[in-house]
Amino acid sequence: MLSPEFLDSLPESVVELFRQVEQDILLDMARRISKADKITDTAAWQAWRYEQTKLVSSNALKVLAKATGKSKTELVQLFQTAALETLQSDGKIYTAAGLAVPESLSPTLQNILQSGYLQTGKAMENFTATTANTVTREFENALDRAWLQVNTGAFSYQQAIRRAILDLAQNGLHSVVYPSGHKDTIEVAVRRAVLTGVNQTAAKLQLARMDELGCDLVETTAHAGARPSHAVWQGRIFSRSGTSRKYPDFATSTGYGTGAGLCGWNCRHNFYPYFEGLNKRAYTGQQLKDFEKKEISYKGKDYTRYEASQIQREMERRIRKSKREYLALDAAGLDTSQTAATLAKRRQALKDFLKETGLRQDNFREQVAGFGKSAAAKARAEFKSRTLTNASGKLIIIVQKSNIKGPPNGITQKNNAKGGIDRNYYGFDGKQIKQISNNDHGHKAESHFGKHGEHAHDYIYDEKGNLTGRPSRNLTGAEREENLDIL
Repeated sequence: MLSPEFLDSLPESVVELFRQVEQDILLDMARRISKADKITDTAAWQAWRYEQTKLVSSNALKVLAKATGKSKTELVQLFQTAALETLQSDGKIYTAAGLAVPESLSPTLQNILQSGYLQTGKAMENFTATTANTVTREFENALDRAWLQVNTGAFSYQQAIRRAILDLAQNGLHSVVYPSGHKDTIEVAVRRAVLTGVNQTAAKLQLARMDELGCDLVETTAHAGARPSHAVWQGRIFSRSGTSRKYPDFATSTGYGTGAGLCGWNCRHNFYPYFEGLNKRAYTGQQLKDFEKKEISYKGKDYTRYEASQIQREMERRIRKSKREYLALDAAGLDTSQTAATLAKRRQALKDFLKETGLRQDNFREQVAGFGKSAAAKARAEFKSRTLTNASGKLIIIVQKSNIKGPPNGITQKNNAKGGIDRNYYGFDGKQIKQISNNDHGHKAESHFGKHGEHAHDYIYDEKGNLTGRPSRNLTGAEREENLDIL
């Protein structure tokens, strides 16, 4: 038997190798994109694009080859560790039942272990084989979008380059493409492949040992936070043969052997031998019901442990996005202050969530290769020097230039060239929704507002998302109170 905790931490050593690969490739791409503003001639651009694409591909192949070599050694160790853990754990149950457990692996079990390792290794080789080509296409697409935006006059070189780098950094490199068309980052694909491969191999070893010792009944493991489709069969007893009148069929009930079932994609459940009258049930009916209770409260709403874990996973993904974005912008020599502020907000949001829910922090899921103590300290220092709070305690990011796109649900502040301070408010999608200024900037149209011409602009968009107007108006009472520090 492999415990959910054992399975959850198992892929980390291999995932870390490919997390570094993804970050190395991303930073290489960011540095190259940042040099695009020095080229204006179309012919020179095409030649430069071709050369840089070749260099990106060459670098990707190099770092992938290095990681693949290391991962083979790690995989062998993972599979051997998992095999030893599961067979020793099950062996204690067989011994308690009075059965003689073989001291060595039979040829059948040895073949299962070898086959599982080779199959998982092959899947990872396929990932790396396609990654270089997919990464190259993403780089080309990023360059082409930036070139088009500049040549249509939609953005300046600096704006287009920044957008190109942010697009790559925020989403990660979706370099693994499955036959279904689904795309994953190589980190996600490797985690899934290792976890699933090890768990399935361990399960086959268990079933083969059960065949050797004549065991028909199994009990599945259980854990809080199981996905709903797995919660219905976790911690229960099943008959492998399906001949038991008391217990349901194993494969039919649990979906064992399918991707969505027991020991399938990213599943952390396992099972172990059960002998009627000898074994004590590992989980009572009440314990299983408790696993499914909405026992976690957050912002006035109750969640099951699974639902709460999904909220935490999303917060962790957002933190990783900000870290990738920070490193990419820094590598390209671009301003990172806004990203540093967003990262700080996301970290605080997770901290508040964990404090309120009582859930544990999973540092590994927040990690991004290259974002160590030095980068973290630099980001914190930048955050402190480039942020402030308004009269109501909301975070304000200090910027040099206003932009219609900004931090989702955030506020930025800049000094207006004609005098005074502008505060820019952004909606959930990062689009600017209003601006508050503390004087009229010398404009007659706004001079009649307030005591000193303080006013607000509402940003209006059409159905296609194009800005169609920004009419001015008086501040509301709530807006005045929130911005008293600048009025």
